[in-house]
Amino acid sequence: MGKLQEVVHLDLQYSAWATGQLLQACAAISVADRNRDLGVSHGSILGTIYHFHISERFWAKCLAACKIPPLHEIKADPLPDEIHLEELERECARVARAFEDWFQSTTEEEVALPLSCRISATVDFPYIRWQLIRHVVNHSSIHRGQVIGMIRALGNKPPNIDVMTYLLRAHI
Repeated sequence: MGKLQEVVHLDLQYSAWATGQLLQACAAISVADRNRDLGVSHGSILGTIYHFHISERFWAKCLAACKIPPLHEIKADPLPDEIHLEELERECARVARAFEDWFQSTTEEEVALPLSCRISATVDFPYIRWQLIRHVVNHSSIHRGQVIGMIRALGNKPPNIDVMTYLLRAHI
């Protein structure tokens, strides 16, 4: 495995772990509090997790298909009326597996190749695959941080999902 692949794999593994830790912590929070609109990000804890989950799902599909639809054709999925933790856990695990499957079938050279993305009627942007992964991890990390704040605001202790905690987890 080349250095670039190693970094991409670390990013994907960290992100899946952090989401798993967050979902596990949500199990200790009442259903009402998980779904309470706290006026942050996408309203509730589960609404915010659902938001970054569907974004991850979208990008995993794009990577698997080696194609990004034109930006003007992308429509945001509305938040469902009810979001169930157990379903979100299954779906997040499915997306993490999709990223892992993509990664396992990708070479060092392919990780550095672009996917063309139509960003306007006349402009294509070459979105490099490793940069796309970096975007996915960053976007999810921002929203995981918001969820951490919501968990604290509800009087609960959130998990430590910092990347250093991930790296040191076997030693602490």
